[in-house]
Amino acid sequence: MFPLKHLSVSSVQLYLTCHAAWKARYIDRLVMPSNPPMAFGKAFHAALEAEHRGENSERALIAAWNAGDADLTASGQTLRPGKAHALALLDEYKARGLGGKLGEPERKFMLRLLTPSVPVMVLGYIDLVVPERRRFREFKTTSAATWTYTKIALERQLAVYGRAYQELYHHRVDCAEYVIFRTDIVQVDVIEAVPSAHGFRLFELEAEAMWQGVTAGNFEGCGRQNCAVCRLHVDRVPAGPDVTWGEKFA
Repeated sequence: MFPLKHLSVSSVQLYLTCHAAWKARYIDRLVMPSNPPMAFGKAFHAALEAEHRGENSERALIAAWNAGDADLTASGQTLRPGKAHALALLDEYKARGLGGKLGEPERKFMLRLLTPSVPVMVLGYIDLVVPERRRFREFKTTSAATWTYTKIALERQLAVYGRAYQELYHHRVDCAEYVIFRTDIVQVDVIEAVPSAHGFRLFELEAEAMWQGVTAGNFEGCGRQNCAVCRLHVDRVPAGPDVTWGEKFA
């Protein structure tokens, strides 16, 4: 039996981007080193989760930021932007009336796809679900104006999370709010979008393609210069399935 127990939106997207990078992460379990944007996003998500649970979000932010900075310092990096900028973003979020104890933060879901060719479920965590308002939120940190309505509307995450919401609460989601936090300036943007059935079907087709490729042992590299895995030449893998998968997924 194939050892994968579940899929995720990010795992499907990673496989379609670079088969070798997917193998490095999910089969070989290679952990890519953290970097300042990743560490900042993780710390800020911790603060937002605390905020919506009715806890001290400033304290959670500082603790998570300090931990992230310590990890980066060990590898010769520095966490940027600083705590002052992070706290200013959090204040701006609250000033816009978005904060406070609300909904269900980090809502876990297990979603079965309609296609029988993918026998495992999709696992995910929605940043914040507010079922009484028929909506959910996703939080993104970015150093540029890259998040637009068009980009969000094309995101597979939007479609999959919308379907998962419907399965969890037995009604359609009216709106998904993508809250964008700028790390270069103190700015918080809210972009609203509605999940589509078409987007979910496209994700199913992509999941099918991924499943077929992985079960066939296709782990070729993408060859792009900006691919860290291909750049390190770890995309040279055997033609067939890895015999140690069972042990690594046990």
